[in-house]
Parts: sequence; structure tokens; C-alpha cells
Amino acid sequence: MDDAKSGITWDDVPEPRDAELAAWVFWHMCPGIGPRTLWRLLMEFETAEAAARAATRGAKRPAFVSSEAWRFASSALDIVGAGQAEIELASRHGARVVALPSQEYPPLLRRIYDPPAVLYVMGRTSLVEAPWIAVVGSRSATSYGTGAARYLSRQLAAAGAGVVSGMARGVDSAAHRGAIEAGGVTAGVIGAGLAYQMTSRLECLAREVAQSGCIVSPFHMTYPASRGTFPARNRVISGMAHACLVVEAGARSGALVTSTFATEHNRDVFAVPGDINRPTSAGTNALIYDGARPVIGARRFLEELAAAGVPVTLPDPGNAGRGQNLGPVDAAVLEAVRSDTSFEDIHLALPMPARDVLTSLSRLEVAGLIVRGAGLRYSRRHC
Repeated sequence: MDDAKSGITWDDVPEPRDAELAAWVFWHMCPGIGPRTLWRLLMEFETAEAAARAATRGAKRPAFVSSEAWRFASSALDIVGAGQAEIELASRHGARVVALPSQEYPPLLRRIYDPPAVLYVMGRTSLVEAPWIAVVGSRSATSYGTGAARYLSRQLAAAGAGVVSGMARGVDSAAHRGAIEAGGVTAGVIGAGLAYQMTSRLECLAREVAQSGCIVSPFHMTYPASRGTFPARNRVISGMAHACLVVEAGARSGALVTSTFATEHNRDVFAVPGDINRPTSAGTNALIYDGARPVIGARRFLEELAAAGVPVTLPDPGNAGRGQNLGPVDAAVLEAVRSDTSFEDIHLALPMPARDVLTSLSRLEVAGLIVRGAGLRYSRRHC
């Protein structure tokens, strides 16, 4: 059974193609028609195309369809043609349409309550290519937050997991870039249609994500972004994923909405601990207090995912702490850390700004490769 709460199963529904897919797309665009109503239309008329013909021929409105939705459908001159025009628009933007019964539709997303009937996907990666892990957090992230997101996403990608996030600035962008740096796959779910005009910064990130993975939207191509579209985006992110990692979030961060959806979807929620004196970590620290699993190192995080049945490849324990998969900056900083080394000594040993050294030390600490003592003194962690 897929949509368990509503008793709906999509297992026996054939994948829609051609005119039937166009009818699915039209009903997806129709106000007031969600997947549960579409299911009932399929039960009543056998196909989405037959339901469309009934509406345009003035058939009596089924009791489970709202008056607004039936009027909208009845007024369309050519429902299949309208759906086909939307599919062609997607194709011109390099996107494809993936319907709920499709083999490419993310299987975990299909099993949540009321999943999107249609997804629009742009990029080379199939939505079933990797086990997805959601990595989310604040737009106004600190260097600690973006460093942790980038590092942990690199490790997830190196372990064979896909990183799914929300294409926003801050933690989301760092998570996507970390996966790309590791040569892995990443999916960016956006809160608007794929033809909606992005900012120049997001367009640059979108190109990178599409080349290394895919961009996903549950909205029709020209649907505008609004305050109400982002919870729907967050719901897709958590629904696609085996688990949700919140890297850094304030007490009212939108990333906490994603973690709430993850809990509703029966997903494991992880959080990166932060400074108790920083408002930017209030949300993640509260998640841990309420039962989320703390992430204190990349290897242990991957071990917990593997124990939960997520198909990830654990790194060789014999290489732990030796700096494998580190970028050149982190590798150089790790090399400068000995036993009880002060920040001043580390900085003096390296030809880089103090801020970059601090950011790298934060990443190495989150990775479990070093430990921080009193007075900004650091030591390597011995495994």
C-alpha cells in the first residue's frame, strides 16, 4: 500500500503515457484536484483521459470533486491538448514529467500521505538513482553551519547516498556543493515551477545541480514562488529521503518544518549540535533535546544510517583520521594540528586568513577528526 492513511495504493495503476499522461498533467494543474481526488476519478472513469472527456462533455459532477475544479475542467476546450502543451513547455526547458505510477517516481515519496501526482524533473539523474538523505538548515547560516553541511554532504555522496535539499542560500547551497565536490548526485527541490525566474545566484547553482543531479518541482512549469509553496517543497524533500539531517537552524527556521514532516513520514531525524549561546543553533539543539540523533562525526552518522537499512558504503576504518576525501584546505589544517595545538600556532603555520582556518577547524571537528579543548586549543582524535 502506498498512500497508507487514505487506503490508496498506486501499485496497480499503469504508468500514464501520451494522451493519458497529458490528462494527468491537466488534472494536476486543476485547482482542488489532489492525488486522492485523482485516484477517485480513476476509479470512477478508469482513466484520467476518460474523466477529462466527461468533464468537457458536460457530464454530471462527481460528488467528491469540488464545483470549482469541475467548472475549471468543463471550461477547457481541450484538456489533453492543455496537458500536452505543458509537457512540451517542460521539454523546451530540458525537463520531463514524472507521474505517480512511474518507475522513476521516488518510492518513499509515493508512500507518504497525499504525495504530488506529478513531479517535474530537470537534469541527468533519475530520481531512483541513489538513496536520498535530506540535508537542510538555515539560510542565514554561520561558517560553522555551511562548513558542516558541505563536509557531511561530501561524505554522504562518497558513501553512495544522494543529497536532497531545497536550493536556498546557506546550508542548502553548501549541501548541494558538497555532494557535487565529491562527484556524487544531488537533487534540488524548489518551491516554484521550473520555468519560474530565479535569481542569478540560484541560476548558477541550478546549472551545477542539474549537471550533477537534478532539480525537482511539484508545481507546474510557470507556478510562482510564494510563502505557501515552501512547505510543499519541504514535504517533498522529507518524503524523498530515508532520513533528514538538520545542520544548523534557529528556533523559527523553516528547516524545522522539514524535520516535522520527516517525523510524520516516519523518517529518522539527525541534527548537528551547535553553540548553546548562538541563536543560529537554537533549533538544532532543541531537536536533539527532543530526541533527534546528534551528529558528532561523519563516520558515526554513516554507521547509524547503515544500521537503519540505508544502503551506504562505510569508509575504511583504517583510514579514519588520515584526511581522506578532504579538500586541500582541510588537509593542510589537519596536518598543522598536533596534540593540544593553539589556534595561533595553527594559523601561523598556514598561509591563509584566520577566518578560513576557523571554518576548516569547524569542519574537521564536525567530521570527528579533531577535538577542541579550552581556549581554542585543538588535538587530533585518535581512533
